[in-house]
Amino acid sequence: MYPPPVGPLLTAEQRQRLDDTFLSSDPFEYFSARISMILQWADSRGLQTSPTVPSDSNQQPSKSREQFSRLLGRSPDFALAASSRSISTQVATDAYALRHHAAEALVRLAAVVLPRTEDSTACFWESLSTGPNQLEQVISQLEESFSAQDAGLNFARKVLREQDLQGEITEELASASNVFASWFQFSIDLLMGHELQLNAAHNKVKHGLSVRARDDLKVSFTTVPPRSDGTMPLSALTGPEAVDIFDRPVIEVLAQAPKVKGHRQGLELTQLRVDVPAMLSEAYMIAWTHGAMFHIASAKYLEGREELPDHLQAPKHPGYPLGGPRPEHISAKAPVGMRFPLTTPPGGGPVQRPAGIAFRDVFIPLNFTGTEMRNIRVVADDEKKEA
Repeated sequence: MYPPPVGPLLTAEQRQRLDDTFLSSDPFEYFSARISMILQWADSRGLQTSPTVPSDSNQQPSKSREQFSRLLGRSPDFALAASSRSISTQVATDAYALRHHAAEALVRLAAVVLPRTEDSTACFWESLSTGPNQLEQVISQLEESFSAQDAGLNFARKVLREQDLQGEITEELASASNVFASWFQFSIDLLMGHELQLNAAHNKVKHGLSVRARDDLKVSFTTVPPRSDGTMPLSALTGPEAVDIFDRPVIEVLAQAPKVKGHRQGLELTQLRVDVPAMLSEAYMIAWTHGAMFHIASAKYLEGREELPDHLQAPKHPGYPLGGPRPEHISAKAPVGMRFPLTTPPGGGPVQRPAGIAFRDVFIPLNFTGTEMRNIRVVADDEKKEA
């Protein structure tokens, strides 16, 4: 129960009750649970045809499944259609969305806790909930924190336990803070400024699911040309002359390309490679950083409060990632994806965002020349039959 409104601003009692509720939650456990669920879901593919029916035919459906079926007017053993392929693509979509969700949560939290000036009378939950909708504005709020001379120490104080900072920062503490900082920067990079439309893809998943996830797309680049009879040896795609671009599930996104030097661009198709274990590992490290920052904010808020009820306490600090991993330790060399411009800019002029392949730190433009695309038949190296 909350006190009724008495004016346009929150009262001190309302602020305290709201922050008591929000800052005693445990977002690290929330993200950890979601990661665990997706991993279990991924492991279920191929083991059963439906996630709602146990693989052991003698095992009875759970109460939740029974109620689910009853509410739909179906029999207790009603099974949702969920093939191995649909599970694979759903896992890829959820893993991508989860990583982005964690990244946005961390950046928005940091925009509240990192600024130099702090208002002890402000409602933390209100500040977080009523912040700017546009991520560009959120990032701009952090610019002062980035540019300060003691930015590193300020960040450390937001992720390291206060009792560990009583003396000088040890080498281990500095290492942990630097690992957290690297994942914080990685989160910003996911949300802003990449050659591919990573954030647009997340928005398309959230708002209407206007994306296509697929696991039937294999893209490789090879220096071996097709034979004159329209065939290509299998070794051309598996040997040292070939590089796999897509060998994992892919999310395809259709969106308006971002402006270039203030000029609107046309439609663009983006294909994103999803390595589920790597993506969930990145999500976990981002959530770990968020959990540490959230704990410090909660502990500071509750500091000095007396006679707190048992349910009102800061979530546990998730600990320190000594030695990593850092972003460069997880799938750093793998392709991120590809992009293809589909229409010219609506205001006229040439396309300013060419087609190409994106890696984490480099974008390689593609210039299409020669004959049009055609079907090539892959055959065994020593035989003239289809592989």
